[in-house]
Amino acid sequence: MNLVVKDYYSDESFCRNDLGNINLWKLYNLFTGANKMSYIDSFLDRNVGCQQFVGGLHEALGLNKHHWFVS
Repeated sequence: MNLVVKDYYSDESFCRNDLGNINLWKLYNLFTGANKMSYIDSFLDRNVGCQQFVGGLHEALGLNKHHWFVS
């Protein structure tokens, strides 16, 4: 999580914009970039977890299905 937060501010390709906003695609790429530092035996499981987390955020923002953890 520390690497994701650090890259939110400093990554050249996937960081926030000038207003501090970030889209879900860039957020997903920050998470998968942080996963590259993990061991090979947990890499796929963590990538699936990243996809599910960002997918859940998408549902919460779009459908208000899981809005409780975004507010």
